[in-house]
Amino acid sequence: MPIISLQITEDLLERFEKVRTSMGFSSKSDALRDAIANFIETHENLDNLKGYKIMAIHLVYPFRESLINMIAELFLKYRHVIKTTTDWRIADRKIELILTVGEAGIIKDFYQEIKSLKEMISSMHEIIID
Repeated sequence: MPIISLQITEDLLERFEKVRTSMGFSSKSDALRDAIANFIETHENLDNLKGYKIMAIHLVYPFRESLINMIAELFLKYRHVIKTTTDWRIADRKIELILTVGEAGIIKDFYQEIKSLKEMISSMHEIIID
């Protein structure tokens, strides 16, 4: 197996160690392999989305007018796939949930534009209705 090295802050290493230990990984390498596999799977799943989808997008970002204005512009651009939103302001952060319905490619474009905004924490999940 190839060996890789990386540099991280002390704070990130301490947080990683707490999670690694609590999840029962016997080594840093095992935990990192698992994290890398999850990272790849998440992005491959996003890349493979096709057809008509219902997706929930979750955002957490700093409550700043400039960022809120950029998000509002994206909401206007993709209004045809946004069905509803709800948001909360908690201290200096905003939490937003967005329900989208439409072609997967358009929803992915919206998500990619949203997540590229600086200081944005985001996730997207498919809602499956059987």
